[in-house]
Amino acid sequence: MMRILQIAPAFFEFQPGGTELCARSLHRAALGQPGIESHLLACVPYWHAKPGVGSDFLTPTRGAAETGIAVRAFDSFHLSQLDDLGVLRSFREFLENYRPDRIHFHHLLYLGVEGIVVARRTCPKAEILLTLHDYYAICANDGLMTKKPDGALCYAAQPHACLQCLPEASLEDFALREQGIRAALDLVDRLIAPSAFLRDRFIAWGIPAERIACQPNALPEGWAGAQPLPPRERRLGEPAVFGFFANIMPHKGLHLLLEAALWLKTQGVAGFRIAVHGSDKHAPEAYKARIAALVETLGPAVSMRGAYGHEELPSLLAGIDAVVVPSVWWENDPLIVRQSAAIGRPVLYADLGGLAEAGAQSGGTGFAAGDVAALAQRMLGIIQAEESTRTEPALAVIGQMHRPEKRPA
Repeated sequence: MMRILQIAPAFFEFQPGGTELCARSLHRAALGQPGIESHLLACVPYWHAKPGVGSDFLTPTRGAAETGIAVRAFDSFHLSQLDDLGVLRSFREFLENYRPDRIHFHHLLYLGVEGIVVARRTCPKAEILLTLHDYYAICANDGLMTKKPDGALCYAAQPHACLQCLPEASLEDFALREQGIRAALDLVDRLIAPSAFLRDRFIAWGIPAERIACQPNALPEGWAGAQPLPPRERRLGEPAVFGFFANIMPHKGLHLLLEAALWLKTQGVAGFRIAVHGSDKHAPEAYKARIAALVETLGPAVSMRGAYGHEELPSLLAGIDAVVVPSVWWENDPLIVRQSAAIGRPVLYADLGGLAEAGAQSGGTGFAAGDVAALAQRMLGIIQAEESTRTEPALAVIGQMHRPEKRPA
C-alpha cells in the first residue's frame, strides 16, 4: 500500500482558490484507487477556524481522510514557520504516525520552508514533490511579479528593484529570504510547474531545468467526465452574456472588462450583458470604489453576482456566451480557462504569461493584455455573431490532457 500525503495551504472550503482545489482534487481522485492510501493535510490559519483544546489538529470538513493543522507565527516575507515547538512539532508527529511514501506540497505558505525540512528529516525515504502554483518563491510581493507602485509587470527578482515594492525590507532580508527558499527547494525530489511560462521563470531564477517538470493542472474533481454544454440558445436581438469568474482583485483585471464594456457603450453597442461572479472581500477599498463607479455608469448591463460555489460553476457557465479572463499579471494555469473550454464555452483571455499558454491550449481567443479597445473588439465579435457559441476544438484536447489520472499525485 502506497501512502500519499497532499499538503494544501488551506482548505478549499475556507479559501476557494485554485491551489487548494488542485490539492483536494488529487487527494479525492486517489481515494479508493487500489494500492493507494491518500490523506489531505490542509493548513488552517486562526481566521479560518480555531483548533480544539489541547490539539493542533481539527477536522472541519466532511471529506474522508482530511485533516487540518492549525498554524500561527508564520513569516510571510521569508515564507517561514517560526513555531518550532508548536506547529512544526505537530507536523512532525503527524508524519511519524502516517508515514507517507510520497509527500506532495502545494505551496510554501503556512508550514513554510521549514515544513519541507521537517518532512525530509522525518521521512527520509519518502518522495517529496512541490507543485509551484505561483511565483511566491521568487517574488516577495505576494508572488505576483508585478511592481507594487503601479502594477507594472516584473520579469525577475532583483534585490534593489524589489526594494521599490517593499521598502521596509533590507537587502539582507531579500538575501536571507532567497537563501532559505533555495535550501528548501534543494530538498525536494520533484518540482512541478503547471505552465511552461512559470517553469521558465524559475529556470531564469536559477533552478536547473532538469529539476522542473512541466505538467498542467488536472481538471478538478467532478470535471474529468464533464459533458459539453449544449449551445446556449440566443435568439435574434438577445444580448450576449460575458462571464467573469474570479476573486475581485486588481490583478484579476475586472476593471478592464468593465472599461471595455464602457467603450462599447460609448460606441452605441447595447447588445451585451456582463455577469461578475466572485467575492470582493479581500479587495482594497480604493479598488472596490473604482469597480463600483464603473458598475454604476454601466447600469443594468452589469450584474454583480458575488461569490459562487464550485458545484455551481457548470450551471453558471450554461448561462453565458463567453468567459473573459482579463488578468494583468502573469497567472499560471488558471482552472477557469480549462473548465470553460472543457464544458464548451469560449474564453477571451489576456495574452500574457501562463494565462496565454492555457488560453491557447484551450482553444480560446487572446487579446493584448491591458488593452481595453482590443478586448472590446473581441467582445464585439461575439456580440455581432448573434448566435450560440462554443469551442469545439478545445473539447477533445481538454478531455484527454487534463484528467486527474494523467497528473502525478
